[in-house]
Amino acid sequence: MCPHASGWDDAVGLSVESLPYTLLLLLAQFSAGVAVLVLFVQLRGGFEAGFVRICSWLTVSGAFLTTLTALFIDASASADAYLLDADLLRPARAASLALLLFGLAHIIFLQRDDEPFLANATGATTAGLGAILLILLASLVRLPAWSVAGPLLTFFAGALSLGAFTVAMIWGHWYLVNPRLEEGPLNELTLIAIAAIGLELAITALNAIVPVGAPFESDALLAVALPANPGFWLRVGVGLVFPAVLAYMAYRSSQERSMMSATGLLYIAVGAILAGEALGRGLLFVTGAPV
Repeated sequence: MCPHASGWDDAVGLSVESLPYTLLLLLAQFSAGVAVLVLFVQLRGGFEAGFVRICSWLTVSGAFLTTLTALFIDASASADAYLLDADLLRPARAASLALLLFGLAHIIFLQRDDEPFLANATGATTAGLGAILLILLASLVRLPAWSVAGPLLTFFAGALSLGAFTVAMIWGHWYLVNPRLEEGPLNELTLIAIAAIGLELAITALNAIVPVGAPFESDALLAVALPANPGFWLRVGVGLVFPAVLAYMAYRSSQERSMMSATGLLYIAVGAILAGEALGRGLLFVTGAPV
């Protein structure tokens, strides 16, 4: 890779043409991840109905922004030097729109206490559509990667991390209003967050080791080999290791019923994960490695 960047590329370190796709992938991961965690808390029980509805609105908001981004992206055979399977953009748009519509239906049935089956069915369908969207997007960007499995595993693990940390952080606020709530649900959510970030760290290591499938050259500043790439180490340190440490601290805090501390730690972790996922998706388009 040759780091001959100029102008705006120097400022962001990434390819300008890939930024809309970076945003699309990040929004899709967020929407899919929250949808899966909403389904989990809904089926588990023990969470207040208002909390489940608020989290489901996050899914809808993310799906709306994902659909809007997908519609405004021009189908192209490449983003700068990165090859794309442009034929998959149209079905990805359809999947994001379906995710939005079923997310809205899910909210409607969540507000009706007499329709638990339909609430569960629409929640499961929403989560399933989120998974389908990630599969389509992984196929869209698969060509330079070592395999479609590379971006697919990364997208799924990143979605679970975003969903788990976001939902856990929001649930932490319920303890600030009602301190008598049991600590068990927050303990479980933080453990899921730790497991998700650990899985993502392992997948990132795998994708960093396996050579890319189709080498290409980009003029972006961060288009250098991963071992010497400062963006990669920022992605690992800030976007994976740091949130993992914070999640463990939040877990210990929640065990001791220090819910304000746990919530604050999860707040910071969510911001770090968002930054790390954005950087990771951007690095994909300049290095070909789905880290």
